[in-house]
Amino acid sequence: MKKSLLIRWSIIFVVIIAWTLAMFPITDRDYIKAFKKLAEKQVNKYARAAEKVPTVLRAEELQAQLAALSDKESQEYLDLQAKHQEIIVSPEYLAESKLPENETRKYYSDYEELWRRVEKLQKEDDDISGYKAVEFAAAGKDLGYRINLSNFIKIPFQGHTSNKAVLRYVRLKSAGKLKLGLDLQGGTEFIVGFNKSDLPKDEQAEVVRDRVLEILRNRLDNTGVTEPEIKAITADSVSIRMPSVDEADKTDIRNTIKQSARLQFHVVAENSENARLVEEYQKDPRTFKVPVDMLMREIEEERGGNLHTEIVFLKKTPEPILGEDVVRAAPNVNQFGNWSISLKFNNRGANAFASVTGKNVGRRLAIMLDDKVYSAPNIREAISGGQAEISGSFSFEEAKRLAGVIASGNLPVNIDITSEFGTEPSLGVDSIRSGGMAGLLGLILVIAFMIWYYKFAGLVAVSALLVNTVLVFGTMALTKATITMPGLAGMVLTIGMTVDANVLIFERIREELQRGKSIGNAVKAGYDRVFNCIVDSNLTTLITCWFLYKYGSGSVRGFAVTLTFGIVASLFTALFMTHAIFDLMVYKNWLKTLSMRTFTFLQDININFFKMMRPAITASVILVLISIGTVIFRDNILGIDFAGGTQLTFSCKGQEPDVESVRSYLDSIGHDRVRVGYKRGQGGIQELEIVLANFNGDTSAFGDQLDKAFPECELSPSSTYTVGGSVGSKFRNDAILAAVLSFIAIVIYLSFRFEFIYGVGAVVAVLHDVVVSAGMFFLLNNGELSLTVVAALMTIIGYSLNDTIVIFDRIRETRPLRKDLSYRELVNLSINQTLSRTLLTSLTTVLVIIAMLIFGGGVIFDFAIVMFYGMITGTYSTIFIATAIVNHWPKQSLREKEAAAGSAAKKAKAPAKA
Repeated sequence: MKKSLLIRWSIIFVVIIAWTLAMFPITDRDYIKAFKKLAEKQVNKYARAAEKVPTVLRAEELQAQLAALSDKESQEYLDLQAKHQEIIVSPEYLAESKLPENETRKYYSDYEELWRRVEKLQKEDDDISGYKAVEFAAAGKDLGYRINLSNFIKIPFQGHTSNKAVLRYVRLKSAGKLKLGLDLQGGTEFIVGFNKSDLPKDEQAEVVRDRVLEILRNRLDNTGVTEPEIKAITADSVSIRMPSVDEADKTDIRNTIKQSARLQFHVVAENSENARLVEEYQKDPRTFKVPVDMLMREIEEERGGNLHTEIVFLKKTPEPILGEDVVRAAPNVNQFGNWSISLKFNNRGANAFASVTGKNVGRRLAIMLDDKVYSAPNIREAISGGQAEISGSFSFEEAKRLAGVIASGNLPVNIDITSEFGTEPSLGVDSIRSGGMAGLLGLILVIAFMIWYYKFAGLVAVSALLVNTVLVFGTMALTKATITMPGLAGMVLTIGMTVDANVLIFERIREELQRGKSIGNAVKAGYDRVFNCIVDSNLTTLITCWFLYKYGSGSVRGFAVTLTFGIVASLFTALFMTHAIFDLMVYKNWLKTLSMRTFTFLQDININFFKMMRPAITASVILVLISIGTVIFRDNILGIDFAGGTQLTFSCKGQEPDVESVRSYLDSIGHDRVRVGYKRGQGGIQELEIVLANFNGDTSAFGDQLDKAFPECELSPSSTYTVGGSVGSKFRNDAILAAVLSFIAIVIYLSFRFEFIYGVGAVVAVLHDVVVSAGMFFLLNNGELSLTVVAALMTIIGYSLNDTIVIFDRIRETRPLRKDLSYRELVNLSINQTLSRTLLTSLTTVLVIIAMLIFGGGVIFDFAIVMFYGMITGTYSTIFIATAIVNHWPKQSLREKEAAAGSAAKKAKAPAKA
């Protein structure tokens, strides 16, 4: 095999294997089993050392049994004590105690003691998580001495690490790599409230609540938790729903939510004075009194698995460096290789920090967050750069969490988590199940069509499609991205773009074969000719993704992330992997020809599209006006995601009705805009939650009506809230800003690659598709704007851009080859030449959409029908709108220029008339 082929195939195999392995384990593994597996090698080493000191081990076993007995006067206790005493004075014990293995076997004893403690904790609390059981057992509170977990599990590239770091490392290794979002898997709901009586008289509860909501949203975004759903439910409380997480993550989330983020700086007492006060305190803590101008605090630090505590005395008055002056807080690795939090101040904060450090050189400055001192570094010189660092025994996750809390700002009021629930997927279990089946069926139809139509080339395309899917999910696992419904919309677009790239390549190879080229030359020419087109179409979509991620929020960012991964994977599979497959087949002489089917009506197409331009554009203008009018004049166009509604919860004592039945019943009595699901409280009580849009009826009568409809479940009302939308004005403004900036960037990029008018044409076509698709959905299906519809509209943008770029690229390619054509004829020819590709790509995508329309219910249907309208308008706008705009730009063919130049020359030579 040629060296270049060998290198290419090696890269392909390495990438596929690495990305496939990155997805495993797909779901969470048992934490304790994962801990034991990671510790197995090191513990076996300790066990071998322990075998050389059996007498010492026996003595320790007896010591553990003695500690477990509560009756110290019993005969059993006295007998064991005598045996233990007999062993520890024996020559064997004394000899073994001097062996070097005796030190190592202590770790083995600690390991066995750890699992004895874990077992005890699990017996006391059946619901305790493996993470918490190991954490509490190692900490040793009320159980005995502290156990150093780094003796059993070594974190790569680190020496002795804290127990927190080891626990996090095991959790990372045991966690499932593919994480589903709140809409697909459900999660946990935290109800967060504050006491209105604590507010100043001039503060309105709703205003404070909205400030709390935005601060919490920023905090959770900064800590990297993907797409929380946050909404107001009463004047003094908000609901926060998070994707499913383990108990350790829940603890972090609770701390993140409740932390007030009050950052202060206090100068520590002079070194000699501080030492004196510490000494006085330690002599008699009960009678010691803290000086009135001082604060006594502890700094806790974990070193070598042991917790070290330092007492410091601080000046009571904080220094004039305010938390509000912090403009950036981020996790950072300090000079000692430990995680810390770096702070950057604004000008006022930088000046204050320089002043404080300049006046207190030689002393220590304590950094306090929410009344806890994390570090108190020595001030060696005045610090004028406006930067500081909080050091401590941080894991990366804790440093990231605290940095996010500081960066998001102080809460204006003390808040508390009043209740906590486990929730079902917000899309509904039935919708997810039917949508998954519909998507799988659609994918099977696409695969079957590609193999039937393109034969061997179709198999190559299918391999690219499957590898592309692996690469996307593998990358999401590597980056810990969350899979949501908008993310799956990005996957649908990725599948379409992967198929589209292969259709472009195969159709070009077909053209080259028809010109009489050999299979090898046809393959080479096919890939060469489509390279620019595929890169341009993917780069324009990547530009859109960048702006959506940079300036968008929530599900918009989720869509951008997934689509970005998909585009990169599509470029790899379409331009690199499939090319390597064809090159290998040609090199081995396994591929002598490449037969493909064709639809006869797609052969030798010669339609004069410009004859239809005027009526087509007139129809478009009418559709756009109708769509805009529908948005303006129709009531209740915003769905629950945006407008909120009335949330009613009912406890159920009998057999719980399934969600689909409840939804169908509510639809039959006129409540078609509804969200139904179950959630479980901490006491294990299951509650039916119904959110109704524009509900103005009697909640008691509604509950009675529902109870009669489902007598098998004794429904009783639990609570009724008027809830705000989970998507607020910030989401809307961010999405609009991202779209506008991406459109501007597309115009600039296409101006560079083509001409300015090409960028304008592409953007106008995209806007047309989005407006008409949304308008038809609102008008014909009486639909409402939801996050699912937003996901569909973003997908349409990608499809429309892709289609348009293909025609533009053909115009650019054909232009220097057909100088005999006018610009109008050139555009019309390019549309005809790419029509087969446009229709085939639309057909493969429509197969998936039709499957969703037939078998996908609920919100899946909404996504599919908007996409269906988008596919029609996208194909239509590419042919009639984008090209019409480009054609009306003042252009002349070379022949027309030459004719004009010749005419001018003749006039110049002609004799002047008197």
